[in-house]
Amino acid sequence: MNKLTFSYQKAVIGLFVFMIMIAVSACGLREEKTPEQWFNFTWSGLAGCDSLSFQGLAALQRGDEAAKKENISYTGRLNNHRELSIQTVIPQNPSSGRVRTAEAGAFSKSKFKLRWERGGWRLQSNENDMMVRGLTRLNPLHQLEEIKGTSKTITAESGAARGTKVLRIVLNPSEATLRMKDRLLEEMSSLGFGLENKLQKVDASRQDIVEKELNTLWTSGNAKLQKMLEQMNANVVYHLTIDRKTGLPARLTSETTVDYVTFQGASKHEVLYTDTRFDGYR
Repeated sequence: MNKLTFSYQKAVIGLFVFMIMIAVSACGLREEKTPEQWFNFTWSGLAGCDSLSFQGLAALQRGDEAAKKENISYTGRLNNHRELSIQTVIPQNPSSGRVRTAEAGAFSKSKFKLRWERGGWRLQSNENDMMVRGLTRLNPLHQLEEIKGTSKTITAESGAARGTKVLRIVLNPSEATLRMKDRLLEEMSSLGFGLENKLQKVDASRQDIVEKELNTLWTSGNAKLQKMLEQMNANVVYHLTIDRKTGLPARLTSETTVDYVTFQGASKHEVLYTDTRFDGYR
């Protein structure tokens, strides 16, 4: 083999290796995204979906209790991009196989509809039902909207299952607290309208008396709420699992920690957990 042929072979091999390195680097560049880019990527994909389904579970933990209580399961279906139907159910008691209602009065199930309008999810049914208004917090699409519209820190979690990307999203505590305060005040205001509607069902001869009692009750409750909100702090952490193939959310969990002081001066600590899984994308 002459020197010219040998040099030519070396050049070909070198060029081949160089091309492989470029291809590998290009693949890495295509695959690698920052955590913020991953969130924006999945957000864009979700915005293009006309319909989807989800199912989840929420649990509340108070104080130093080891066990989570007041579990609620929920399912939902988005249609036509803007119409959302949600059903919530208090889980069955495993020992009896019956729906557990003792901790929540006669409540066991609830169905309600929301519609995306004016930049938010608006109740289209049960508008004056305070239980339903509270349950709308379980809406995972609202949670994703909250993430999008709030200052946050996004990092990538290690050890994600194959084919997925997991983001840890921590909302700015000040903004998270302010958003929660605004929502609680809005719910209290809605409660006042709800009481007015119920007043219409009272016998005319008793309406004046009942109205005074209801106004006194609402005013007292609102004052207590305002007092508690003065010293309330909220911290919200989400974990978003993204399907790498589709770029769409596969799972969204949240941990909302709230610390506040009651009207009587007692310090309280509560944590709300939610865990939602998505499917049925179209």
